[in-house]
Parts: sequence; structure tokens; C-alpha cells
Amino acid sequence: MALRESFWAGVAAWSAVFFAVAIGVAVLGWTYWTGDHADKGSFFSRFVRETALEPQSPAAEVPAAFTARRFLDGLPLESPAADPGYFAVTVENMVEARPLSGLADAALVIEAPVEGGITRFLAVYPASATVGKIGPVRSARPYFVDWSTELNALYAHVGGSPDALKILSGASIRSLNQFFWGKYFWRDSGRKMPHNVYTSVELLAAGAAARYGDKTADHPRSWKFKDEAALEDRPASSPDITVDYSTPTYRVAWKYDRVRNVYRRYQNGDLQRDDTGQAIQAKNVIVQFTKVVVLDEIGRRSIETIGQGPALIALDGRTAPATWKGPVTGRTRYYSEQGAEAVFNAGPTWIEVLPLSAEVSY
Repeated sequence: MALRESFWAGVAAWSAVFFAVAIGVAVLGWTYWTGDHADKGSFFSRFVRETALEPQSPAAEVPAAFTARRFLDGLPLESPAADPGYFAVTVENMVEARPLSGLADAALVIEAPVEGGITRFLAVYPASATVGKIGPVRSARPYFVDWSTELNALYAHVGGSPDALKILSGASIRSLNQFFWGKYFWRDSGRKMPHNVYTSVELLAAGAAARYGDKTADHPRSWKFKDEAALEDRPASSPDITVDYSTPTYRVAWKYDRVRNVYRRYQNGDLQRDDTGQAIQAKNVIVQFTKVVVLDEIGRRSIETIGQGPALIALDGRTAPATWKGPVTGRTRYYSEQGAEAVFNAGPTWIEVLPLSAEVSY
């Protein structure tokens, strides 16, 4: 009997202690909830002010992973101010020039025919990139000037055709000709002329500052970009895209890598790598058909860049017919068969420019 009374007395004592602690915690909680904290007011008043009086927008409630995309390739930026400008460079593609330098690091590359069945590239780089060697740099052509101009990019070249140099004499076009601005280029003693002129993003930035000071060009309206397709949404197989410019030396094949969701470039049957061994690949491949006319006995060409024509767009393992439209001002754009503007994956894009009569297998 005494043991039972002692047990219940202990329970009562511990209950009183627990009840007292609970009351204390409740008092402290209410004090924090309603009390002042420095100059911020009570927790209750701050809660009401921050939720009822200043409701948050859905965008603020779910912060975006980034606030802007880079104009040229859609890669994420912390802010639009981090997209300062671009440099476009004519890079050759002759056998004697291979392996080439810097193509694997370009944000955009346009390949087009020049004389003798060979092709050259317009390789475009963000001014914020780190690319230590680009080239071999070769001469300008009017269509490369057109594409540089529509991107508001500074154009780097070594001389040029008479028509190209005439266009470049216009005061509104920013350019660096190695003939007159040679300190921003160098010649590689291990290569034979004329396949030995190189530059870098750092040198082009210095050259742009020396010739144009702080002058920068506004970006035209960007293409539309999206997040790339999930692995399960990519096709199990995707046919190669084969572009035949002339001889097998200039035959290009783009092979799709489903796991990495990229297209790898093959030239003359081999995976093309730059001089560092880095494979050349793209997130988007565009084939653009346009009017190409041979102008003279040397084989110089006129390539139509203003107007419209057929195209093919390959991304996420699928290739579809499209239309390109090149305005007098602004950037060339691409549209689906239904008329909607194309939406690309963020990352490097390669554009293969071909005559209307050319055949492409895909």
C-alpha cells in the first residue's frame, strides 16, 4: 500500500515539473512571436508585413537557376551585363592547315565554300572566353563580313577579296586586318605561309580596345533557346548528316551521340579534332541552302545572305526541314515548316552553308 502511494506521488511530481516547463516554453515562444527584436519588429509583425502586405511573386518564390542567357549560344549568365561582345574570325580548312586551332571552343561556326572547292569557317567567340590560339586566320569574303555584321561582332581577318575589303572600309563595321594590326596576330614558325597566322581572344580584345576604345555593339535579338531533351526522349538511333562540299577531303558527316546529346563532326572520314586533341562537336547543326554564284576565273563566290531559302535543323537526335530568313538588319533566323521560330539547345551551333543544288543525306 505504501509502495503504491509512493509511485503515484512521484508521477504527480514529474507531471507538475513537465507542466511548468511547458508553460515556460509557451511564454518564451509567445514573447519571441510578439516581442520586438532590434529594429525589425516582432516575429508576428514581420510575418504579417512580409506575407500579407508584400506578397511574393511566383518567380521570386521559385528562384531561377540563372537570370539571363548568352546572346550567341544561350548558355546561362548571372546577368545580361556579363555578355560583353563577340569576335568573329575567318579560319581556313585546307589540308595544309590541319589540325586547326580554336574551332572546338567556338560558340558558333559557319562553314561556307570559297575558291577551288575548299571551305572556310567563320568562328565566333564571346569576348569573355579564354581561347589561346585561333587559326590559321585567312582572308575576308563578303558573306563572312555579312554574318559578322549581323552579330555585331568584331571581324578578324588577313586581307581579303576586293569586294570584301570595299565593304570593310565602311566606318560602321568593326574589324582587325592583320595587314595593319599585326601586333594582335602572330605567325607560327612551325607552319608554312600562308597557313601560319594565328590570334587569340585575349589579343582580339586588346586590338578592339586599341582601335575602338570602349565602344561596344548592342546585341540583336537572340535566338530562342531551351533545355535539352531528357535521355529517354532522345531517339535510340539517328542517321548521320552528310554534307558533300566537293572532294572527299571536304566531305563532312555529323554523327549523333545520344548519351551526350551532341553531334560530332567527321571530316574526310575521321573524327575532327583541333590541335589540342579536343573533338569538334555541336549541340545544334543547321544546313542552310542558298544561291551561290561563281564570280570570276579565280573562283570567288557570291553567297546570298539576305532573303530566304530551305534549311535543315538537327538537335536532340532529330533532323527536320526548315526555312532560313536573312533580313537586311538583324540576325538570320530559322523557322519550322509550320512557321514557328526554331528553338535551339544552349551550346555551340554549326551552320553548313551550301548551294541550292547541293544534296545532303540524313
